[in-house]
Amino acid sequence: MNTLNRPQSCPVADCSSQLASRGDTARAEIIAHSSYKTARGKTRRWLCKSCGKTFIARHGTAYHRLRSSPATFDRAVQMNVEGMGKAAIGRLEGVSAATIGRWLERAARCATRLFDHVTRGIETFELQADEVRTYTWDRENRQYVFALVEVSSRLWLSREVGSRTRRNCRLLLRDARNRCAFGQPRVLIMTDPFKFYAPEIRRAWGPTCVHVESGKIIRGGRVIRVHNRLVLGSEHHLRAARERCEDSKKLNTAYIERLNLLIRRSLACMQRKTTSAAKTRAKLTEAIDLLRCYYNFVRPHGALKFGREVRTPAQQAGLVTKRLTFRDIFLSFGPMGRVAWIKNEAVRREWRVNVCASNNT
Repeated sequence: MNTLNRPQSCPVADCSSQLASRGDTARAEIIAHSSYKTARGKTRRWLCKSCGKTFIARHGTAYHRLRSSPATFDRAVQMNVEGMGKAAIGRLEGVSAATIGRWLERAARCATRLFDHVTRGIETFELQADEVRTYTWDRENRQYVFALVEVSSRLWLSREVGSRTRRNCRLLLRDARNRCAFGQPRVLIMTDPFKFYAPEIRRAWGPTCVHVESGKIIRGGRVIRVHNRLVLGSEHHLRAARERCEDSKKLNTAYIERLNLLIRRSLACMQRKTTSAAKTRAKLTEAIDLLRCYYNFVRPHGALKFGREVRTPAQQAGLVTKRLTFRDIFLSFGPMGRVAWIKNEAVRREWRVNVCASNNT
């Protein structure tokens, strides 16, 4: 039998092959067990000789016990992150809007797990943070999407959804700090003059960053004047930080503003005068997490063009070796999952243990 079509490991967390070692030993304990008919043909069932339990290749993935084809599922997720509402997707695919909602919930869980596991130790040069206003259920229930981008790789590093409070600023900046590598030179952080950014940046980053506030005066829908103010660090530190930045010739927040525009246009629940507003904060957070994974790992970025190659932000940041597809992401959580595209070898070794543990919780 071709070993490339054999599961990489047993998905049962307490299996002896999981607890002992990874690799050839785990694969050798898995054999073909049986097959059964489905609406789309036969499905193979596998047997782990170590624990005596059987499973299918979709176990633990977003496609597990899905009554539609994986291609339909992938198309629905793709249409969602390209700005279509659940009702419109359901009409095109011939399923109910409630089913589309459950599919997107599955996809968002996989996207969040992938991003949290892979995105670590980021080499950072310049960060920009901002927030976008939206609402849930009705226009009186305002919500803000806090976002933070790493400029050199265009990587959407962190997000937070909720009220425009100091706590959410703290959570955003603390999450970003934990994902960035330690021991780097001072990082340049650009924000608007929102009053809670300065104290929380000082608290999360301390002397390892240079913070500049960029305020704009807007009249008639146009920017009349931009005023930059150095908040944390000295002029010498600012010059040294700007020398490391290859993208920004002037101090600005243009990159996070462009990400805000993409967020606004890519999700039906974020568009102005929409009929597809998210009903709860949790649903809005799921949509944001799914879009963040798509933006970082799947969607090629026009500013990251090198000859004929157009990279994704995750490729540019050195997290993955290729542009991923939704199929790569969703199948990576199952026993057939192969994550050779993860560039960090230590992260790749930890992947199977963590995925199997989370699939059985």
